[in-house]
Amino acid sequence: MLTRNDKILIFSLVTVAAFFFLRLFLISGEGSEALIKVGNRPIQRVSLRMDRTIDLEGEKGSVILEVREGRVRVAESSCLQKICVNTRWIDKPGQTIVCLPNKVLVTIEGKESSKADAVSY
Repeated sequence: MLTRNDKILIFSLVTVAAFFFLRLFLISGEGSEALIKVGNRPIQRVSLRMDRTIDLEGEKGSVILEVREGRVRVAESSCLQKICVNTRWIDKPGQTIVCLPNKVLVTIEGKESSKADAVSY
């Protein structure tokens, strides 16, 4: 049977665990800019505060990026499988979009990077 102190301890542990879960996974900082690379060369840093369309020339063809409402995505690409186009909007620090055939990499950067990048036991 649980005593009063056992119940207080269990409640406290659940509360602390819930706080850290919310802090790490649900309340994350928004990115302030996107770093765009073609190959190994950084091409430009783009502020996510201003909406725009960016035309890039990748290794195998063209890539069109769309920046809107503080997030970015690949709107069009000349690659065959269109995996980069099917990647959703990204807006949190550490998130990336990669177009391998064109060697284009888009990474969100901000003041605060993502705290959790993997879960291990």
